[in-house]
Amino acid sequence: MEKSLNLRASGNSSGPNSSISLTCGGVEMSVVENMKDVADLVKKFNDIELNRRILNLENEVLDLSREKRRAEERVEELERALKFSKELKFNTPFYWLEGDSEPYCPACWESKHLAIHVTTSWDPVRYTHKECPACKQHFMTRPGV
Repeated sequence: MEKSLNLRASGNSSGPNSSISLTCGGVEMSVVENMKDVADLVKKFNDIELNRRILNLENEVLDLSREKRRAEERVEELERALKFSKELKFNTPFYWLEGDSEPYCPACWESKHLAIHVTTSWDPVRYTHKECPACKQHFMTRPGV
């Protein structure tokens, strides 16, 4: 009795929930969820080369899943940064975020898009001023700012 295994892969890459499916004997399976089942099925046919290829495919699918997750995390990070930049308002000489009592350094924000709070300092020569701990820029301020 001859054993046969017909595998047909199909993919749907439209939309955020894109998936890859594998049809085996008329049954469609999600590749990520059922790759081990396919590998076990292939072992029954005692075809070492086919088994090796399925294992390689499994590793590639896992790599793609990790890359997709990293891309999703990067998108989330960029969306947060975009939201933050839209909420940041310039009021000379600093950038302010509503509800935040400390301003952000304009030099760091404008040159590197780094949101660094300036700190209030006092010394006998300059009196009260604000200083950026990152770029060391000094800002003379009037009392209360």
